[in-house]
Amino acid sequence: MKLISAEEARQYIPCKEDFAKRPAAYFTLTPSKEPGWENYDDVTYYTAKKRLEYEGREGDGNSWVYILTSPALPGLCKVGYTKKEPEERAKEVSRGTGVPQSFEVAWAFKCFDGDILEREVHKFLDKYRENADREFFRVDFEEAKNAIRILGERYVKSSA
Repeated sequence: MKLISAEEARQYIPCKEDFAKRPAAYFTLTPSKEPGWENYDDVTYYTAKKRLEYEGREGDGNSWVYILTSPALPGLCKVGYTKKEPEERAKEVSRGTGVPQSFEVAWAFKCFDGDILEREVHKFLDKYRENADREFFRVDFEEAKNAIRILGERYVKSSA
């Protein structure tokens, strides 16, 4: 692990904000602002993932993180990822013999490395997970959408 300056650290994701649980690669030492701890340093750990990692890449992304819903499963959102079009993935999931009504794409987010973003979103929404072995969450659609949007900012080019 390497000590870096606070300025250098701005380009990396802090470990406490990383739901993919990447290992720490860097750390900073900054004077503590806590009363009584002025003579000590605060330590902040950072992953090796850069905030603007995708700036040089072509296109808007190579995958999608999506939310599927079905009238047969009210209150449940299926959060997954695909490299295909989300509508095609919804048709695939709907083909199962145990699926009473088709899934529909409620929302989709185009990004780079959707498999990693999907894992982060699943960990973020874990308290809503319906079954530990499945990608279904008993969560408000808007909350799931916001989780993908906020965490997804790290998986797209900046809009600036």
